[in-house]
Amino acid sequence: MIQQQTPAGESSGLPGVGCVLVNYRSPREMLERCLKSILQSSGPVRVKVVLVDNASGDGVIESVRRDFPGVDVIELPENGGFAAAVNLGLARLTEPYVLMLNTDAVLTGQALIKMAEALGDAGDGVAGVAPKMMSSAHEGVIDAIGIVMPPTGASFNRGIGQCDLGQYDSRDQVAGVCFGAALLRTDLFKPAAVGPLYEDYFLYFEDSDWCMRAASQGYSFLTVPEAVVLHMHSGITRHESLSFKYRLIELNTLMIVTRTFESPLLTMRIAASRISRLLARTFIRRRFIRANLSTIASYLVSLPRLLGERRRLKARRTAPDDLIFRMAAGEDAYFDTVNYRPQRCLDSLIDTYQRLAATGGDPRQARILAALNWLKDGNTRGETGEMEPGTMDLLADLPPCATELLSRAAADRQTSIPLIPDEGNQPD
Repeated sequence: MIQQQTPAGESSGLPGVGCVLVNYRSPREMLERCLKSILQSSGPVRVKVVLVDNASGDGVIESVRRDFPGVDVIELPENGGFAAAVNLGLARLTEPYVLMLNTDAVLTGQALIKMAEALGDAGDGVAGVAPKMMSSAHEGVIDAIGIVMPPTGASFNRGIGQCDLGQYDSRDQVAGVCFGAALLRTDLFKPAAVGPLYEDYFLYFEDSDWCMRAASQGYSFLTVPEAVVLHMHSGITRHESLSFKYRLIELNTLMIVTRTFESPLLTMRIAASRISRLLARTFIRRRFIRANLSTIASYLVSLPRLLGERRRLKARRTAPDDLIFRMAAGEDAYFDTVNYRPQRCLDSLIDTYQRLAATGGDPRQARILAALNWLKDGNTRGETGEMEPGTMDLLADLPPCATELLSRAAADRQTSIPLIPDEGNQPD
């Protein structure tokens, strides 16, 4: 039964947590693993789970009601999208903290307790905390530890596709959190505060929009890397058509920039650039023609409303966007969103060791970084040359995830790196 109560006479010192799960045709086993992990990770924390089903119609909700009687189920007659479902779930909560969790995610260990402790210690100026989300399909690979919002408007998961070698193991301030797994202050979703999720996002980027609004009002977000969540990236939506996802991502990017970005000039530049690319794909490359035209039409129809919302949000702004954009420095995404696997490239390892070397704690990190840059430069020039003695031994001693990534990168470039075993060149 998922509604954990602190035993009589005991106090965890932690506030209650409400959890909003949005379900749309999640496999029964996946949904059960998610629900069980919430209870197992909660310890003494009182947790209330609200499960909003977006008209799945597959009978799974009946099994949830039977096997998890403590779950508050909201069964909708039609699929109104993720943001609308979350807002309905939030309306059922009275707990001070809310856990946003996807059904394809699993909390490990005491992840929920660690997030609750961190948020409680952070003070009212912190809107939420991000755990370390690890890929459940690719061992040792990061899926997200917060989100990044560059000044292009194309937000992405921080660290996605990188091997987890400890480069994100310190608690950091981040631009925002991924709602695939995050703990936030429930009261900030009230209209007088940051507000509810924007329901015109049917799917994707509703978390980026909310975090941009929160940041514009002076709130910040922190990472809690010791809280680990396993996540199957797009575990539910990966079966949708590429055109469907492409259209939503393009449209929502235009909407978030128009609604939330501070600079009118930057907003116009981004919108013009993205619309130009959509037109080029339509009339020159002849790809996603219907999706491109539909995206442009939907955006132009919604533009007056978006501009009105922009003015209302501007009136509540207390902090500049530059604070968010600066956090994107040195961050990049290394994930193939079509095939749902990490991009096997030297740049990913170089970024990882760049961050590790910057800590200055281990001189080997700087040597490894130099070797990786040497390999990248040599491959680019088509040269082999001589490497400092002992460096190959240093690379050969990398953790398994990094060794595999280096091997795949070499295979993709059709180059020879002496440390690579033949068995490392197998596809995912």
